[in-house]
Parts: sequence; C-alpha cells; structure tokens
Amino acid sequence: MGKKKATMQDIADLCGVSVATVSYVINNSEKEHIKHDTRIKVLEAAKKLNYAPNINRCSAHHPKSNLIGIIINWNKRNAPSKKMLYYDLAIELQMQLSLLGYDTIIATTKAFEEEADIISKRSLDAAFIIDIRSEEVRRVTRNYYVPIIFLDCEINDPLFCKIYPNYEVIISRAKRMLQEEDIFLIMEDILNEEIKDIITNTIRPDRIFINDMKNNLREFLLQHQNEKGIVLGEILGLEVERYIRNDQIVVVTSLDKSKLLLPDTMTISIKNKTKAITAVKTLEQLLRLVYVGTPCNQILLNPDAD
Repeated sequence: MGKKKATMQDIADLCGVSVATVSYVINNSEKEHIKHDTRIKVLEAAKKLNYAPNINRCSAHHPKSNLIGIIINWNKRNAPSKKMLYYDLAIELQMQLSLLGYDTIIATTKAFEEEADIISKRSLDAAFIIDIRSEEVRRVTRNYYVPIIFLDCEINDPLFCKIYPNYEVIISRAKRMLQEEDIFLIMEDILNEEIKDIITNTIRPDRIFINDMKNNLREFLLQHQNEKGIVLGEILGLEVERYIRNDQIVVVTSLDKSKLLLPDTMTISIKNKTKAITAVKTLEQLLRLVYVGTPCNQILLNPDAD
C-alpha cells in the first residue's frame, strides 16, 4: 500500500493551528492577517510532510496571476559592464519562464525598500532577486509570502533558496590553470558583502580590483602587467586583454556563445543560461511544494565541463 498523502489537517495538527490558517498560508491568501512566524512554521511543516496541493482546487479558489518578478539591484557606482551581465541573466530567466507559460516583470532598483513595496502590490506568484544586501532581506520577506529565490547573493535565512557560482572551485581551478597561487582578481562591485567575501577570501587585498565608476581599471592593470590573475566576466576580460597578455589571465565567462574574448584566452564558464535553468527548475518545485532543500537551502553551481 502506498504512503498516505499528507493533508492540510496533518499540517494543522503538527503546527497546532487551524486548518483554515493552513489554507490561508498555502494559498498565499492576503484576506487574513497571519503572523510571519506562523506562516514560516506552516510552510516548513508542509515541506517536512511532503505536502502536495490539489492544483485544480487551488486554482479555483485562489487564481494565480501567472506573473513572476525579476528584481535587479545596483547602486549609482556600478559600471555598465555589471548592468549588462545582470540584464543578460534576467533575459535568460525570462526565456526559461516563458517556456513554462509564465509572464515576467523586470524591475531595477537603487532604493530597494521602495521597490519591494511596489512589487508586493503586483500579485506576483514568485520572485527572483539578483544581488541584495543581507540587511535588506528581512524588509523584503517580512510582508511578502510567495516563493523568493535569491541569485548571486548569500543570505542568512534558511527559509529561502539562494543560488550562486561555487567560487571556491572557480578560484582554485583558475590558480591551477595559471600555475600561480598569488594571483590578482578583477570583479564587479557586488552589493552583497557575504558573496564578495567568499570570492576574495584567498586573494590578497592589495591585489583585488573592484570595478566601479570611481576606480581606475587601466591604472590597476598597468601596475600588474607582469602578473597573473582572474577576471570575473568577459566584458571586464575584454578590457583586461588590452593591457595584460592573455596567457596570464583566466576569465570567468557567463554569456552564452560569447565571442568577445581572444580565441586563445583561458576561460572558466558559469553560464547565465545554466543559472537560469537551475533557478527556474527550483522555482517550479517550490510552487508545487515538492522542493527538497538542504539545511541552508544553498545551491552552488560548479563550472561547466571543459
């Protein structure tokens, strides 16, 4: 005999709440005020019990908007190269979501609290958030009870899924390819400090260049002309090739089928397309309540095979 399917009553019994409360939470109802901690408890219990909702019944009683939000964060210091990479990721997400029949709204923000308030009023079924400061996460999730996946940022909330490249593997591989431990690093100005720390962990501070509107990349490169290094992003790599011999650098690429770099430049590939496919697949599981996460809900993306 097959295992008995979990019900809302099972979730209610486990949490010590009413079936009505469970229904409000499962269906993302905004008609009733449910405390944030209670919502978290119910969602965690649903995941623990492998609860699978009746899709037809949910659709009849709680029609979905079929709209997914993609929120890109940056500040006024960010260079155009970072914006281009993030827009490419947003487009890849949009393409993957369209294959599942979802519409998307792409929002960019410099004042996240204001934008998060706007997004919460659009009746989204879910949202992807690209790069965010940890201190802003609570402001977003406090009154926003649909699935949220954080991309390219590390957050300290195990309830939400976070997806980003496995930078430890990437940096280690680059050092082997260059046959050098003491390398320089060139990267974009990421808002999320935790990810920035993960990336720069094994690099000397004086050999790190953060690309923003204030720092001078050409000056940094001229100071390190006879050294080896890793560059995050082929748009930055294109600039670096002008000043550093391309056999002295490894460029981490993310654009699909990009031909920006010289043919013989060494690369490590973490495609935005791969990131988008992983993110949308994870979202689909979250929406169906069949997602099985790790204790910290962290998905690390390893480099594509050479």
